[in-house]
Amino acid sequence: MARASDRRGGALVRFFFLLVLVPMLGVFPYQRAINNPNEFTRVFTTMMIVEKGTFRIDEPVAMWGWVNDMAKAPGLDPTGTPHYTMVKAPGAVYAGIPGYAIFSKVIAPILGKHYPTASSSEEDKLWWLRAATWSMRLFACQLPCFLFLLWFERYLRAFSKDVALRLTAVAACGLGTNYLAYTHIFASHAQYAIVAFVALASIERERRLATYDAGKRSWRAAALAGWCTSACVMLEYHALFLTVVLSLLALTVFWRPTRLLAFGIGALVNVPLVAFFHWRAYGNPLTPGHQMLETQSFASIHHTGLWGVVWPSWETLVALSVDPGFGFFGMSPFMWLGLVGAPLVLVSPYGVGKERRAVRFATIGWFACAATLFLVNAGIVNWRAGWTVGPRYLAAAPPFFALGALLALERVSGTSRTRRALARGLAGGLALASVLAIGTVGLMHDTLPEAIRRPFLQFVVPHAWAGFVPHHVGEWLGWETTTFWYVACAALVLVPIVTGLFARREAAARSKILRVAFFAAGLAAGMAPQVTAPEDGTALWIAHPTAAFGAFWEPPGRDRVAKLREQAERLGSRGAGPCLYRQLADVERVVGLGRESAKHATRAQGVTRKECGFRSIYPGLRERP
Repeated sequence: MARASDRRGGALVRFFFLLVLVPMLGVFPYQRAINNPNEFTRVFTTMMIVEKGTFRIDEPVAMWGWVNDMAKAPGLDPTGTPHYTMVKAPGAVYAGIPGYAIFSKVIAPILGKHYPTASSSEEDKLWWLRAATWSMRLFACQLPCFLFLLWFERYLRAFSKDVALRLTAVAACGLGTNYLAYTHIFASHAQYAIVAFVALASIERERRLATYDAGKRSWRAAALAGWCTSACVMLEYHALFLTVVLSLLALTVFWRPTRLLAFGIGALVNVPLVAFFHWRAYGNPLTPGHQMLETQSFASIHHTGLWGVVWPSWETLVALSVDPGFGFFGMSPFMWLGLVGAPLVLVSPYGVGKERRAVRFATIGWFACAATLFLVNAGIVNWRAGWTVGPRYLAAAPPFFALGALLALERVSGTSRTRRALARGLAGGLALASVLAIGTVGLMHDTLPEAIRRPFLQFVVPHAWAGFVPHHVGEWLGWETTTFWYVACAALVLVPIVTGLFARREAAARSKILRVAFFAAGLAAGMAPQVTAPEDGTALWIAHPTAAFGAFWEPPGRDRVAKLREQAERLGSRGAGPCLYRQLADVERVVGLGRESAKHATRAQGVTRKECGFRSIYPGLRERP
């Protein structure tokens, strides 16, 4: 029986990750017109390292246009002419070099493409930028982020034998937070989450395996923890505060001289890489670029406090936590389980002897790291961070809170089948709510305007209904339709349903009923903030006025607006033309193209949906004729 159960558990894990693979690696949200500075400064820098052997990005800026997040660094050549460089930490750029080099030197020539020049056509320039960005995302972000989730599930086995709870925690972490959105962008936020958590896990694991004998703690684990700790800063400068916490935790475990030396050597490996970037980009190995920002308003912010970080604000902390359109818990309600359960696990951990010590230390560790991330973000002057999906500076927090949630669920479940069924159902429902509230946003696009208060109903649903969905891997094989994105979205939503309802079904009818009931309760509670009226009075089910992406959506021409417009213009006022204009006006109104909608409503010549023989069931159109 045990072997059969293990086989079923293994099959479930394989099926789970097969589902996760599709949304994580299968889509490519990309809108060139937005000119995302968080990504393009890194893209430009990676290009220049491979193509020209320099950190200067003057050439791509001239070719593709000015972006934000750049420094005007002093010239290092005899002319002394200032040059554009990125102001980001260099870690993501270094990670992006292999993927881009393979694309630029191997794949692109096979396709008959080459790095563009000033004389290249606009079409060739835009193709190269899009394909190059995709290559960097795939190798430096999407693949590492997926592999981390595989490792994360195995790591969690030390704390729970319940495959349903484990996989639900992984699903909530990887698909129910902005971890997914930043998997789909060539930036450093998701990678920061990976190295920060691996640092903690390396420290915690050695303490757990050698609780009473510090001499048996591996120097290799100490070196890995040191490397990951300093890699945090190589990816995100403001991670400096978290590295202090991780170093203190490491000191309590790797306090023997040889282990401390290994930790220090591991940490020092990354220092020359960062210093070299600073030297070549800014002329000084100890100077980051924030003091040379091209945008003066941003430069003044970084002259405040410690590079833009001041004492945390309570109001900011609350907004970061509970805002339904931006807050960490507001958009990822599953993570409440970690926060609420932490005191219980800390005071009364489950297990006996060494297990209790391990659970308590893991709780102290994850909570200390998560609290540091929150407090630092609450003290950043530009804490809202512009266009984002969820709190961008808290993108490292998901695995810490997911671990905390699993520990809390195990503590509550104990040996009671009834409580375990309750925990599985509640966790699954909250995970599904998290996936809907923010996971679907990350699958649709990787950055949104600050003004959107309900991203799920004011961005995802209208655009998905109208066929405005992003690029996907099917295009590599000539599959240009939108279908694959909907398949990826279905896989995304199915993941927490599988783990919450169908994994390890309870034998007793009462347990099954409890599981389903608490799944529904968790889903309802988690989604409640997303369906309440926004504070700014904008309508639900209709794209927010600042989200009129339909005017420049990529890829163009395969959405309902484009198809209806083509049909309507072909018929004009003849036959079904007015009715097509009626439909076109409806769809344009839903996706925020108000001016176009009004124009085409006029060309509908006053016909109503009833006269045209169709009735819209879409909620955003029910009140209109």
